[in-house]
Amino acid sequence: LKDGTILSKDETPESDTVAAVIVRAAADGKPALGIGIVHKKMAWCTESATGYNTDITALQGHSTSGYMDGSDGWEKLKEACSDAASNPENYPAWNYSLTYAKTNGLTGDLAEGWYLPTVAELDTIYQNKTVVDASLSKAGGSTFGKNVYWSCCQEPSGNSYARLLNFNYGYVDYNGKNLNGSYYVCSVRAFN
Repeated sequence: LKDGTILSKDETPESDTVAAVIVRAAADGKPALGIGIVHKKMAWCTESATGYNTDITALQGHSTSGYMDGSDGWEKLKEACSDAASNPENYPAWNYSLTYAKTNGLTGDLAEGWYLPTVAELDTIYQNKTVVDASLSKAGGSTFGKNVYWSCCQEPSGNSYARLLNFNYGYVDYNGKNLNGSYYVCSVRAFN
């Protein structure tokens, strides 16, 4: 919850108190992974962004290999794209995650650390989708349903494409980074 309290998935929270739904418990040296409850449709980046047609090899990954933990994704993007730091609005999906806490009234410890997930992190959510959607619904949040979500991963076969995870079937796909309003963004964060 926004005050740091943890509820079981079987408990129903009071309205407007939930900060995140935990999808993965801390294990094997990995922290717990939480999902923000508000998801939005937007582009991965604009066509005028440097990252639209840049080969960002540091951000290439799949659900089982390559780039697996997106917590440093923004730093990797800024290293590869000269306009990311000065014009984050050129990267709507990324900027949404960076500003998730402020946009959704999260303060204190919850005010930082939100990021755009990798394909692997989206796959973890997909593997637990039924329980996650039930918890998001109880919290009054956006459910994954059959929607398609952007990852922070670039498609290796084309610089202007980013990887997506289809929550209807669980498969990885890709499309043009500049497609606005077609795909969703969820923000995630590590929890200790």
